[in-house]
Amino acid sequence: MTREDLAGEIARVAGVSHEDVHDLSSVDVMRVVNTLRVRGVPVTYQDLARDQTLDAWWARISRLLAANPHLAA
Repeated sequence: MTREDLAGEIARVAGVSHEDVHDLSSVDVMRVVNTLRVRGVPVTYQDLARDQTLDAWWARISRLLAANPHLAA
């Protein structure tokens, strides 16, 4: 998974651009979390709700992927 993949998933699941991540409802954040978990990324709602920006989300996800290279290959 790349940062661009994440932006695309946000747009597909929530129907907004990555610039508007901060405007997502809690239900939309849960949808993004579910989509990422299906792809093998072990994020939680709390991981993403804490700081709703693409940069913050990518920082968290990239740390998870770096620590577990077999995830979301």
